[in-house]
Amino acid sequence: MKYDKDDMYVMLENPLVQQVLFEVMDEDMMGFDVLSILIDLGEVTDDEISRQLDVKLNNIRKILYRLYEARLVNYNREKDEETNWYTYTWMPALEKLPGLVKKKMEKLITTLKDQLSMEEDNLFFYCQECEIKFTFEDAMDNSFKCPQCDGTLYEYDNKDDILNIKNQIIYLEKEYTLNSLFS
Repeated sequence: MKYDKDDMYVMLENPLVQQVLFEVMDEDMMGFDVLSILIDLGEVTDDEISRQLDVKLNNIRKILYRLYEARLVNYNREKDEETNWYTYTWMPALEKLPGLVKKKMEKLITTLKDQLSMEEDNLFFYCQECEIKFTFEDAMDNSFKCPQCDGTLYEYDNKDDILNIKNQIIYLEKEYTLNSLFS
């Protein structure tokens, strides 16, 4: 499915899409500015993006390479016959973004369900000094002493953790089901 500019900007406003892009761009907020320029201009060189954002060319290229690895941008390469230098012209390819978000969401839901199972099926202990949580087995192996500070480990009530994980799963499944972007 090919998206126009308005569709792409609407898609970028979705919090799940933003989260996935944030991960793809290695938590570099500048990547959203790079995407905006790509969406606005359709085709643009990395040098032009660098000048428009007043950011070093290497930083722009790192973001573009990350987006390319996720298949969210494409490029054309042209060689200048006089200088033998290559010019890269970049284009957005956000039609693959919903599939990428869907795939990451499914993986996250599976991870959260595994984590929920772990929380529900185990007894935990906690070091108040180091703020580290241990399974019963790990606590028992350490004689209920923290391996970091040698302090006493206390039984940990994980009801809030379980509730938090359940709420995350509900949110993601609801978003997955109701959002037309992922259907």
